Amino acid sequence: MKKTNRIALGGIMAALSVVCMLLTGVIPMADFTLPALAGLLLVPIVVEAGYKAAWTAYAAVSILSLLVAPSKECALFYVAFFGFYPIVKSLIEGLKSRPLQWVLKFALFNLCAAVILLLALFLFSFPGYREMLEEAWWLLAGGWLFLNAVFLIIDVAFTQIISAYLRWFRPKYILKIFK
Repeated sequence: MKKTNRIALGGIMAALSVVCMLLTGVIPMADFTLPALAGLLLVPIVVEAGYKAAWTAYAAVSILSLLVAPSKECALFYVAFFGFYPIVKSLIEGLKSRPLQWVLKFALFNLCAAVILLLALFLFSFPGYREMLEEAWWLLAGGWLFLNAVFLIIDVAFTQIISAYLRWFRPKYILKIFK
């Protein structure tokens, strides 16, 4: 693929990612879906243009999301996890050891979830969170386990979507459009 085609593809995918983040104000029930979709739109950039272009697109979409996205929570989800996870996922899956891949994925997810939780607590300052941490720690632990189960489902779904892109969409459309 020519350099100009890679730049065009990166611009189109970044613009579509920003559109997804703008839709967070229109579709309020898609707090996780739209940031995840915006992150998945970076996959073609990783495949076709490389990691440097993907990180550049991630940075641009992150800044624009924080500035213009109606839902700052969704922008936080994008910046702190969904935006860079598809890029990092491909790097982690390049490792030979499957158990090590899963350990790194879950470690990364839990670190990002902790950062999101702390930012949400301090930025949005939920009333009564200290009492909740002291009295209902078991509820938070159960919620944390549930989030890890959801992450496992998200990771498998991402893998399936990326595989579909590589096997079906890329040969049928991308390689023909961007010759």
